[in-house]
Amino acid sequence: MNATEDSEVKLAEMWSVSGQLLHTPAYRARHAGLLAAALGDRDAAILDAACGTGFPLLELIGLGFRHLTGSDADPDLLARCRQRLAAYPRLRARQPRLIEASWQQLPDRIAETFANVLCVDAAIGFMDSWVTGEMRQGPANIFARVTEVLRNFHAVTAPGGRFFIGLQKNNHKGNRFYPMKVGAMELDGITAEAHWHMTYDWERRIKTWRNIVRVGAREFTQTRHSYLFDLDELAGFLRDAGFARVARLPTPDDLYEDILVAHRAG
Repeated sequence: MNATEDSEVKLAEMWSVSGQLLHTPAYRARHAGLLAAALGDRDAAILDAACGTGFPLLELIGLGFRHLTGSDADPDLLARCRQRLAAYPRLRARQPRLIEASWQQLPDRIAETFANVLCVDAAIGFMDSWVTGEMRQGPANIFARVTEVLRNFHAVTAPGGRFFIGLQKNNHKGNRFYPMKVGAMELDGITAEAHWHMTYDWERRIKTWRNIVRVGAREFTQTRHSYLFDLDELAGFLRDAGFARVARLPTPDDLYEDILVAHRAG
């Protein structure tokens, strides 16, 4: 089997395959239903600040939410999101705005505030690495960086509003290595499957994520690094960033992330 490094394949293409395998229709429906029940008001303004190719943005539109904005730092993923939106003509009346913005740029690129801000799908640790950037080194610098970026989410959350943030359930200090079969399916008549290999360096606070995608006889790999912290530490960072209260939103075992809900004081 021929292996192709991620330098030869766009990140958006790799994630498109893994995302389809991970985010099956049933998974998307369960995840979006959980969020919809917690969000409640279909007329509240919502920012999906990690909308990528459209999850859970499209599902929330389909569930009747009327005032959505999506943002992402990756223009290729946003282009795929626009393509997916165009494929759902029944949603045209509720087309969201899509804004290219990194989390580091949120208050500069998005002037208004939102009743609900989302950063789900376990994306937060990749703040300096999903789109090429300079990662901080050393636990103290990493923790300061995470808190700094979370302050930007606080800035775009309206007073009295809520920030929903996801963290992979495998981020606990007993883990050193975790292999995960993402899934397999037929894509355009070809068998595709994906596996993730995750290595946890708790001393350096860096997680290495290796995405291995096989499409037919070809194998593609990509490696990304993320900051590493557990759920309790993330709750502490949120309080340090200015959120008044942090609570856990219970998620079923078959969803691969835990979700915290941080409340901004009114």
